Amino acid sequence: MFAIVFQQVLIMFLLMLIGFIYAKATGMRKEECNRICNILLMIVTPCLLLSNLQRPFNMEIVEELLFSLGLAAFSSIFSILAARFLFLPRGQEENKRIERYGASFGNVGFIGIPLVTGIFGEEYAVFAVVFVVMFHVFSWTVGVGILKGSFREMSWKEALLNPGVLSALVAVPLFIFNLTLPSPIGSVVGYLSSLNTPLAMLVCGFFIAGVDWKRFREKGVLYASLTRLVFIPLLTMLLYWAIGLHRWVEDGVTLVLVNLIAGACPSAIATSMMAARYGLDGEYASVIVAVTTVGCLATVPLIAMLGQMIFV
Repeated sequence: MFAIVFQQVLIMFLLMLIGFIYAKATGMRKEECNRICNILLMIVTPCLLLSNLQRPFNMEIVEELLFSLGLAAFSSIFSILAARFLFLPRGQEENKRIERYGASFGNVGFIGIPLVTGIFGEEYAVFAVVFVVMFHVFSWTVGVGILKGSFREMSWKEALLNPGVLSALVAVPLFIFNLTLPSPIGSVVGYLSSLNTPLAMLVCGFFIAGVDWKRFREKGVLYASLTRLVFIPLLTMLLYWAIGLHRWVEDGVTLVLVNLIAGACPSAIATSMMAARYGLDGEYASVIVAVTTVGCLATVPLIAMLGQMIFV
């Protein structure tokens, strides 16, 4: 498992490196990077869910999807709670909120889905995509409350009316009723979904190139990074093992490993975008995202290896 994951991580690193070099060579601005991020979030990820659910309906897949959805919800809530109790009041209040958000929400869409696809195959990508749906729901509700310092600011409208959730509302009925998209539309959706891995990695490279790395020495950056990449994945893994979740369904071991890899992803790029949106230090948030993105190249293979040792 370590060798397989490390090889996939190396491929992703090389794609990120190409994006990094391109951004440095062309002087790419953050606004340009954000536009490409929006293409991924608004078009490519929804098409990925649609494409992966264009398969024959059977109850076994339904059971696995519900199990994965429950795992994603549980893992998301656990990460939020763990980050809350690990980040006790200290230092600048605004930075603490950014650190909590960055530790709570991982970059499943850009890092998790490509990893899961490369390790387990395209048929398992859908089980990581459901994690993205949960990310949209929780980041626009609890996540907004964390950044604003008040849960009265939570937006259920934005949580439910976003591309991740809306695409699920289209894809699931098509799957249940065994409806296949017409040839031209289905081909377009397939082509767009295939962009996810290379485009997501290039975007991560663009993003890292625009970060002020001098700020990585700030204490909160290291603490948030360790929480996101090490503490939360390890605690989640131990909890799953104690409950015996891998025995609940037939393909439970693989589904639990998929969830653990998705949960071990670096801080979501949305950490920077959301922090800036709500008047916080977007540059500080960008440093946390960049440090965790580089750090995950080492931690994710180790988490995957430990997961295989415990659950297989």
